[in-house]
Amino acid sequence: MEAKLRRYLATSEKVTREISELEAVKKIPLYISDQLSAVLEDDVQYAFLDRSTGNTFVSVQMDGTVKNILPFFSDRRFIDKITELDWSVIDSKGVRFLFEEVLNQSFNFETSFLIIPKREGSRIVNISVLWGGKSLETADKEEINFISTVVNAAALRIVYLLQSIEMKRGGDKELKRKALELKELAGMWGDLTSLGKEDFFASSLLNVMGRAFSKTAVIFLSTNENNTEYAVVASRGVQKKLIEKMHFTDKSPCIRRLIKRREPLLTAELEDVMDETVKAAFGILEAVALVPLLQKGQLLGFLVLGERINQQPYTEKVFESIRIISNQMVMAIENSKLSNLRYAFSRYVSHQLVDGILSKPEAIKLGGDRRKVTILFADIRGFTSMAESMKPEEVVDLLNTYLSALTEIVFKFEGLLDKYIGDCVMALFGVPDTHYNDAERAVVAAIEMQQYVDENNVEREKEGRKRVEIGIGINTAHVILGNMGSVDRMNYTVIGDGVNIASRLEGLAGRRQILITREVYEEVKYLVNASFIETVSVKGREKPVDVFEVKDLIARKYINAVEEREPYIIGHYINLARDVELIGRALDFSPDDLIKLRAATMLIDVGRIGLSEGIFNKPGKLTPEEFEVVKSHVLRGAEYVDKKLGLFEEGVKVVKHHHEAYDGTGYPDGLKGEHIPLWARIVGAVDSYFAMISKRPFREPFSEEEAMRVLEEGKGKKYDPKIIDVYLRILTQRLSEEKHKGA
Repeated sequence: MEAKLRRYLATSEKVTREISELEAVKKIPLYISDQLSAVLEDDVQYAFLDRSTGNTFVSVQMDGTVKNILPFFSDRRFIDKITELDWSVIDSKGVRFLFEEVLNQSFNFETSFLIIPKREGSRIVNISVLWGGKSLETADKEEINFISTVVNAAALRIVYLLQSIEMKRGGDKELKRKALELKELAGMWGDLTSLGKEDFFASSLLNVMGRAFSKTAVIFLSTNENNTEYAVVASRGVQKKLIEKMHFTDKSPCIRRLIKRREPLLTAELEDVMDETVKAAFGILEAVALVPLLQKGQLLGFLVLGERINQQPYTEKVFESIRIISNQMVMAIENSKLSNLRYAFSRYVSHQLVDGILSKPEAIKLGGDRRKVTILFADIRGFTSMAESMKPEEVVDLLNTYLSALTEIVFKFEGLLDKYIGDCVMALFGVPDTHYNDAERAVVAAIEMQQYVDENNVEREKEGRKRVEIGIGINTAHVILGNMGSVDRMNYTVIGDGVNIASRLEGLAGRRQILITREVYEEVKYLVNASFIETVSVKGREKPVDVFEVKDLIARKYINAVEEREPYIIGHYINLARDVELIGRALDFSPDDLIKLRAATMLIDVGRIGLSEGIFNKPGKLTPEEFEVVKSHVLRGAEYVDKKLGLFEEGVKVVKHHHEAYDGTGYPDGLKGEHIPLWARIVGAVDSYFAMISKRPFREPFSEEEAMRVLEEGKGKKYDPKIIDVYLRILTQRLSEEKHKGA
């Protein structure tokens, strides 16, 4: 789990647990201020405005500005306005807007504010006010969700304490206190759904239950969609190391009975169906009772309870209280899943990008940054006239088929789908994370889109349907990238002249054409077959635009042919190109040389086409005749890229010499040391590394650490020591980052 989100979850759980121990209202604001300030690494102050009593509780003695402003948030005009706007969170911009709307005056505050009103139905019952830190001014949605969770837990506790003080003046105090506590616990779950973690909900449930029910408790939740397996997600009072790997299935007689009865069961009622394994497990769990956690009639999981704290038996009334509270957890989990589903459908983003966004939530904040991005527009040619002759359901089917397929291709190359515009797809490459080859990704995606359309047209023609053709326009430019809109609803997009140019090229593109600007061409010119078409004027832009047409990726047919014969190396060349690029950057290669180096790397094994793969995949030592065949592939490849593809001289040398060894024992020419071309030395080292960590038909892969050790041992023998030192630094950093992500 990403470190920031993990801190948020841990702090939210801590606040939920510890705040229930605070018995003085005045201590809560300071406690909340300390917790938020520590996590946000900023000075954040907190105030609670109770509308029912008119009381205000603050974390610090207020300065003049805040002291004068704070009463405004309880003003009837302010309340009416935010009720009308239905705002759930109000930042500093919103506060300034409300001052201007309500008081008809402009204000420029020296401090930042974040206002979180608490509603019961349509009525605002209390208001949490945060101020001070700059972090409030730049808070993204993830941070706002975290802050809201914490202050809502504080608000619930304050309300509980205020009402319990009031109840002390009336009769039947204990009964009223229990009822109020139950209301507090039940109400809390509505404010915990924003962080969306099942283990968080489960831990919070055990924390709030711990005050009144059992000595020990363990929650098992389903680990699959069919609710057939259940594993531990939270525990209290039991050693975690004894139970963390424990699980049950729906095949267990105990669980079957729980599913059938759908009501709490004492373990004494289950003895007739318990085998020795289950008895041992229940012994470790100190199980006295099992409480089903039901979601729409299905067993989502179950709660295992030990002896009661007061050593009294579990009665129906006790089980009813437990059921009420645990149902709140189940509802929170369900609401969280629904919320996540809505989010998934609100944006069409690949899972890689989702991971990237979650690992860097600060990248998805309101506002914009100037960034270099590659923009792609793809549109069905003649769609309007085509649609006029089709039935509505055929039009919908056509759009679903093509838009879905084009979107999947965008995701494959880690692009972001910005939007659908009728029958047009707008995609971005280089957001939210920048790759070293975003222009290449966009162009290769465009080529694959056209390939998909061609293949699909074969099927359409067989079925007697009209062909579909698309036109594509691509531009690379610096644009304004960010979230446009409001905190509650953000549209992650780009604006700027570069977007208009890409759209203009798409409009100019004919059937099956891919048009790119010179900016894109300069980044892909060694990778594609492309030619200059014309210079065009773009509305609103004085400088004309040079337009190139992309026909195909030079290495595509070759790569497809190799990967078809050797499926275990699919993606191999892309990975090679990435790492030689990183080494080249470390050695201060020019941008033009980096592009050429990547292009040459993609072609290093072209000479293997037509040779027997049995030789290359043979375990053990090769015969002299077989070794001559292996050596011939670099000579055949060099001749092919030189004569057939017209590759630049440095690229031809890479293909020919990437199997030379630094000590002169390599092939084909036995070159030694720096007599081996530098680019070939780089590619040879990277190729060796990926060969080692890849699974081959004749052996299992090396671990990354083992492969790095081989590189280290080969310095001065097979590999250039300087290049290996650079590459090992790159690999070490990557391995460290991957381990950190998985921690």
